[in-house]
Amino acid sequence: MRVAFIVPFYKVEKEYIKQSIMSIINQTYKDLEIILVDDGSPDECGAICDKYASMDERIKVIHKKNGGLSDARNSGIDIVTADWITFVDGDDWVDENFIEQFILYISERHDLADIYYFSGYRNFPDKEVKGVPYFETGRTFSTYEEREFLQSMCLTNHVSKDGNRKGITISSAWAKIYKTDFIQQYKLKFPIVPYDEDSLFYVESIEVAKKIEYIAIPVYHYRYTLGSIVNRYRPNADMEQEIYLEYLFSFAKRCEKKEDFIKKIYMRVMTSMILLIKLKYFNKNNKDSFLKKRGECNKLFCTSPYKDALNNITINQLGRNAKIKYFLLKFKFYYLLELLRRKNSENSIR
Repeated sequence: MRVAFIVPFYKVEKEYIKQSIMSIINQTYKDLEIILVDDGSPDECGAICDKYASMDERIKVIHKKNGGLSDARNSGIDIVTADWITFVDGDDWVDENFIEQFILYISERHDLADIYYFSGYRNFPDKEVKGVPYFETGRTFSTYEEREFLQSMCLTNHVSKDGNRKGITISSAWAKIYKTDFIQQYKLKFPIVPYDEDSLFYVESIEVAKKIEYIAIPVYHYRYTLGSIVNRYRPNADMEQEIYLEYLFSFAKRCEKKEDFIKKIYMRVMTSMILLIKLKYFNKNNKDSFLKKRGECNKLFCTSPYKDALNNITINQLGRNAKIKYFLLKFKFYYLLELLRRKNSENSIR
């Protein structure tokens, strides 16, 4: 069986590009299709990709106009010929026996899943943290209720009692292997949205998958940087979260989700509120006055779906830290909430 790696690059540091590509080239399992996507990067990313392509005939390079992460991954999906697809972000890397372990695992099984999930590591500048697996190896999700449970985890992972903040993000595009026929049959593509396209692809793919299987082996290295897309100041974060949440509510309506699932989306709305405080209103790079920050934040949170979220969340479903955040949001202590988040973030890095 052949496995395809799809790796998008845009303004990635040279040493990160090398580590990412070499971790794929050096896979102990050799039957690979390696698709490197230069997403219109204005630096040397494209030239570096071409250099590696000249060294390894398994590598294909796509040079395209900048269209964002979703568009870059989709361009790779469009040309895949391998039996399986996995995604790696340009500044991350994988263990060199990743695919060999996958092939050995599925060779012992007859009823193959559409999607396989793996565990991994969070890599900080000065340390590596092994993620805590969400499930045991071999745990499968086939019934609609089981698959909807996975979708709910995507929505509630950061706030619910059962959330696993110590694991790598379960709703990411990476650390998963998808059957190519499955992606092609359902014409699955990453939605063109400005934020968190991974989790939307995640809920869409789970909705139509017949079987998902978890493998509690750490293989993926997620690089944590302070300047990453999930940490930097985003002045348009309000618009981005609005688009994201509109997609989720539209998905729920299209798939005729029941009230319990809608309540899970409201838990994700709470996460959006926390993100907006972090990424925009009380981000360290926001130079507005405290009163203006608080006023604009409060004005937005008085509109739907934010104003509805805190009334639609069942408090006893929240984890301990999430309950604190809930009440800080409810009583409009936004800056205090951000200070708490920063402290927790600093503690996780140490």
